[in-house]
Amino acid sequence: MTMMRKTLLSLLLVSSVFSIATSTRRHSNSNIDWWCSQTPYPEPCKYYMQQTHYHHKLKHKSEFRAILVHLALERAVIMRRKARDLGHNGIAKKQKSVFRDCLKLYDNTVFHLNRTLNGLREKRSCSPFDAQTWLSTARTNIETCQNGALELGVEDFMVPTERCNVTEIISNGLFVNWAFLKYEAVHYTEDAEADFPSWFSMHERKLLQSSSIRAHLVVAKDGSGHFKSVQAAINAAARRRIKSRFIIHVKRGVYRENIEIDKTNDNIMLFGDGMRNTIITSGRSVNAGYTTYSSATADLMFCSVNSLCPTEASRFTVANLLAGRTWLPATGVPFTSGL
Repeated sequence: MTMMRKTLLSLLLVSSVFSIATSTRRHSNSNIDWWCSQTPYPEPCKYYMQQTHYHHKLKHKSEFRAILVHLALERAVIMRRKARDLGHNGIAKKQKSVFRDCLKLYDNTVFHLNRTLNGLREKRSCSPFDAQTWLSTARTNIETCQNGALELGVEDFMVPTERCNVTEIISNGLFVNWAFLKYEAVHYTEDAEADFPSWFSMHERKLLQSSSIRAHLVVAKDGSGHFKSVQAAINAAARRRIKSRFIIHVKRGVYRENIEIDKTNDNIMLFGDGMRNTIITSGRSVNAGYTTYSSATADLMFCSVNSLCPTEASRFTVANLLAGRTWLPATGVPFTSGL
């Protein structure tokens, strides 16, 4: 009889614990469903949220935003790993350009998702403007990879399923962050007559206003500087220990090269002897087997990216671009006139 009582009590205890756990999970799932239903892509949101350890009730939009970024980061890491594995299986010659670009772009996506998540956790180091910029960059990198395959007419082999999942989760994060962005934009005031964006420090403003900037390195085609190529100077700057502002003066001349500044080589400032005198150009093209991404004359994987408010952005026009018709012919650099 005593044994039966113990068995009955044990069964009741297990049943109670199971009921509580089931009730908690249902309540949690209901909470997740509600939050995810507010996003553009609710289904992947629900699926991946339920696969994680986030089973507590979400109370604030900022918490939901951080979780979405975390989910995007987890999926992006998986996407990158699967993409790298493709290289071990062998890829066609025509796919190699896309493969190299995509690995670099996926690395950059992981980097920006990681810095967004860390910034949101620290709060002080990531404004809604920063989050929107970094998340947009992460998503654009993935889309650029896909576009490269289409341009070269090769099969979309760079883990399309994983890429789609990551893109949709990032899009959800951008959507949620937009609410914070709108709030900050309403409370943001900027002097329309200011000469520089608000995030320019006083030191940087004085530096750009100065008529004589002292460079750390000089690039000159005639050999009178430290280096003859711009990329050589950039590579030298990457070896510095302290990543403070580093200034490179590119003297007059036409430099036919593709330059690349990695995201770890930040705070680089290039200045020349005027837009008609110092020109960096390149001849890469899609017809030559390069994607649009890799054919760019300057490949800048920025680490420190700042956002412009609407007032600041309105100062940028196509006037200087169109005016190029008057001075580009004298440089000897090939170009096509027209839009």
